[in-house]
Amino acid sequence: MRMRRLCAATLRMRRSRVALLIGLVLGLSSCGSAGKVGQCNRFAEVINQAQGFKQEFETEIDGFTQQASGAKSLSDIQSAAGQYIGAVDTVVNNIDGMVDSLEGLSLPDEQLDDYRNRYTVIISDSAEELQVASEAMQLVANAESEEDLGNVLDAFQQKANTAFTNLQDLSTQEAELVAQINTYCDAEDGEAVEDSGADE
Repeated sequence: MRMRRLCAATLRMRRSRVALLIGLVLGLSSCGSAGKVGQCNRFAEVINQAQGFKQEFETEIDGFTQQASGAKSLSDIQSAAGQYIGAVDTVVNNIDGMVDSLEGLSLPDEQLDDYRNRYTVIISDSAEELQVASEAMQLVANAESEEDLGNVLDAFQQKANTAFTNLQDLSTQEAELVAQINTYCDAEDGEAVEDSGADE
């Protein structure tokens, strides 16, 4: 019964990758070094840093989900939990680096500057929620017996579910903001701006 509850909880955790990754990639089809188009391109270049670590994180979470769903012992569960914690640590570090790059961008265009600031808040908040989910998973990793695991399972699920709900809300905000950025960056140029989004 405990294993089923943990597996159900781990499947819900898969939603975190969607929450984090929706709209992280912004590609622009036109080039320019000055003015709004150039600034849009610089903005896109920084956001495109996410492409590599997004795929890496998805692969890690898929591996975690498979490992957790096939867990037959406490050791298996702890191993899966450690994999999840490691994947979150890596993606949070990557997000922190992306935030630094975004904050270092020179965007004289006031609207783009506002978009950058809002985007930075959203991905920083997403990183914080992922940390909360990781802390919840740490409860599982620290369990020294099945009895310990049973004692922390409710706290784990409550903490993780709250984090995932918040991540879903942030995902919606991010998708809406990316649409606004795409519209704004496309307005002057008249060519389509691609938003590759994320895999469900």
